[in-house]
Parts: sequence; C-alpha cells; structure tokens
Amino acid sequence: MTSLTFIIPTIGRHTLSGTLTCLINQTNQDWKAIVIFDGLAPNIKNPDSRITFIQTEKLGESRNSAGMVRNYGITFAETEWIAFVDDDDCLSPNYVALFYSEIYTYKLVELIIFRMFFEGRVYPALHTDTFHLGDVGISFAVKKKIFEDGHIFTPSDVEDYLYLDTIKNNQYKMMISPHITYFVRNYGNISNAAKGKRVFINYDPNAPAPVPEP
Repeated sequence: MTSLTFIIPTIGRHTLSGTLTCLINQTNQDWKAIVIFDGLAPNIKNPDSRITFIQTEKLGESRNSAGMVRNYGITFAETEWIAFVDDDDCLSPNYVALFYSEIYTYKLVELIIFRMFFEGRVYPALHTDTFHLGDVGISFAVKKKIFEDGHIFTPSDVEDYLYLDTIKNNQYKMMISPHITYFVRNYGNISNAAKGKRVFINYDPNAPAPVPEP
C-alpha cells in the first residue's frame, strides 16, 4: 500500500516536466503525486497515472506563498505521509527508497528532514545538531496527521522553517536524515554521496518503549 504522496505547487514553469521525470525515475516506484496548478490550466500532459493534476484559483500571491498552495493540495492526499518538491527542483533517484527505509527503521518518527543541496552547500549542514533559520528548506516528509492536527503552512519569507519550528515546539518526533536527496534547481549532478549526521529531535530511538498501563 502506497504511503507517500508528493505535493508539487506550480505556476507553469517549464521545469515541471523535469521534476516529474525525477519521480518517474525513482528506484522505488511506490509513490503518488499531486500537482497543483496555481491559477492556470495544466500546460503539460500528465506523464504517469500515479500523478494527479489539480487546477485551482490563484492562491499564491507572491513568491513566498507556496505554502498556501501546498495546504490546498494536502487536502486531496490519501496517504499516511506527505512529501514536497518544487516545480524547479529534483530528487535523487533513491529518495523514495530511502524514505521507506527510514520509516521502517525508525517507526515512531513523525517528520523526516532530508538534506538539500543548493549552490554547493548542504542544508541542514552535514554535522548540525538541529536545524536553524536559513539552513533548512522544503526537503522533508511529514505524517498527514500533523496537518490534520491543525499545523499548516503560514505564508512567510521563511515559511518552511517556521512550519518545522512549530512542529518541533509541539513535541512531534522529528529526525534529520543523513542522506542528501533534494537538489534545488539542479537536474544534472544529483549523485552526491556525502552523508551528514543523523539527528533526533523530541525522540530518543534508544529509549525503552513505554510499558502499557494494566
């Protein structure tokens, strides 16, 4: 059973076809995707039956309001987990395989931040102990239940960080994966094999499981 849906807001960039190709080329094909055309009709042909195209009235009124479009798209998702990719970015071919490996190994985690590569830097930094403003982006997967709990994106220049910070402050179990899987405006060199430090937030994977009350 598919557990992961990618939410992709778009304003009709020509790069969307490349983004969808990155999904179709995944080594693990167990995924779905929802593309939200923000204020325009679809301008490309849907290349795969796992991808759903949705057209909406204009939601994002500025370059920093993609979160409103994501919020809308999430309401159509039926999987346990939601992930994100923008229409001018690309994922490594093993993103989905690594996602399933992470959630099967760390079953209690509710949000996974994957490393993002942009202009020669990795975000979050490879050896960080947490995430910081300016050092994290949309390269994460989150349980849909967190949205159902009322935690949605709020438009801002730093809406991705603010969303993650809210999740942290609400004590959800988070992990920063060591793997670099998200490449910003890059469809060429997506084979970066460097790995970072695995970080757990609000969660100790070595702690004994709580004993249920009789």
